[in-house]
Amino acid sequence: MTNNLAKATVARRVNLAIREAGFDIHSVAQAADITDSEMEDRLAGRTDFLLHELVRVGGFLRTPLSRFLEEAA
Repeated sequence: MTNNLAKATVARRVNLAIREAGFDIHSVAQAADITDSEMEDRLAGRTDFLLHELVRVGGFLRTPLSRFLEEAA
């Protein structure tokens, strides 16, 4: 899988998890310790999520990290 496709896949999975959990982007950005605009860039696939951000997002959403990363690398 190419890097751009992997980035888009992770972003799509995080977006889906946020919607399923019923949270807004602001709350998730705070949990990841990034700004709202940084979260928007990551969710749009313009910027990569850092691993520690995905761990924080997963913890906040109570979603295993593997959901975001499986077959995306």
